[in-house]
Amino acid sequence: MNNRLAKIGAAAVALMFLGSIVKPNYAFAAGKVNAIVIFVKGPVEVKRRRVRNFTELKLNDMLYAGDTVKTGKRGQASLATKGGAEVRLNQNSSFEITSRGRVRELRLKVGQLWTRMLHRMARLNVRTPSAVCAIRGTEADIEQGDLLTVKVYEGHVDVSNVGGRQSLKAGQMSTVSGAASAPAAPKKMGAGDLGKWQEDANVDLKDIQQSMDKLTTAAGDKKMKIQIQGKDGKTKNVEINLKKK
Repeated sequence: MNNRLAKIGAAAVALMFLGSIVKPNYAFAAGKVNAIVIFVKGPVEVKRRRVRNFTELKLNDMLYAGDTVKTGKRGQASLATKGGAEVRLNQNSSFEITSRGRVRELRLKVGQLWTRMLHRMARLNVRTPSAVCAIRGTEADIEQGDLLTVKVYEGHVDVSNVGGRQSLKAGQMSTVSGAASAPAAPKKMGAGDLGKWQEDANVDLKDIQQSMDKLTTAAGDKKMKIQIQGKDGKTKNVEINLKKK
C-alpha cells in the first residue's frame, strides 16, 4: 500500500501545482482550482458557485471552491484534490467543495464517500450535519444518513462535534446520531463492516492518462516526469507540463 501511495503521490503533488495555475473555465468561478475529476460513472452532476442549475459532470472537469457535486442512483465519481487526496463518491450522495487555509474541506450533505491521502502532507476535513471528520494520512469511509458512520481502514480520523470527540485508528469505526450527540466510542470493524463499493470507482490507468493529457494542454510546456499506477497494478511514466502560459 505504501509503495502504491508513493507512486500516486507524485501525481498528487503535480496536481497541487497545477491547481494554482489553471484558470477557471466558467464565468462565475472564484478562486483557484481545487480538484480534477478522474472517474465518472452513471448520473453525476455539478452545480457551480453562483449558478442555479446542475449540469452533467464529466471526466477531466475542474472543480472549484463552492461547487456542489451530486450522484444519482448507480452514479459514482472520483476526484483528486489539489491538496493531495483522492475522494470517491458513492451513489445518491452530495457534497460541496470548500477551502480553509491549507486544509481542504468537503461538506458531505448526504451519502457516502471514501478518501485516500496520496502523500504524507495531505490533509482533508469532511464536514457533515452530524460531525467533522479530520482525516490525516488515512483511508476512510464516511457515510451520512440517519446516522453518521465513520470507518477507518488505514491511519486515523478524529470525529468531533459539540457533544465530544473520538479518535479512530485503523480497523475501527464509530457512529454519531446527531450534531448534539457525542460520537460513539470506537469499536472494531467486523468482516461485515468492510466496504467494497469504492472498488467500483477505482481509477483506470487510461482515465488517469487522459486527465493528465488535458492538464498538459492547459498548463503550458515545462515538463515534469511522474509515475502513475492503474488499478491493474501496472505503472507508466508520464510527462506533464507545469509552465504557465
